[in-house]
Amino acid sequence: MMRSLFLILLVLNLGVLALGQGIFGPPPSEQGREPRQLSQRHQHAIDLGTPLPLRQSP
Repeated sequence: MMRSLFLILLVLNLGVLALGQGIFGPPPSEQGREPRQLSQRHQHAIDLGTPLPLRQSP
């Protein structure tokens, strides 16, 4: 009796761990969450130069 109860609890515990780690899809803590947008602090400071000419292959 105790052995079967232990095995049931072990399987349930492993299932909850797998759910929390995202094995069955996104974890519940990540649902409805937007990925954070990356932003640059000084976007206007970036200066793009002229593109380099393409080299002809022989």
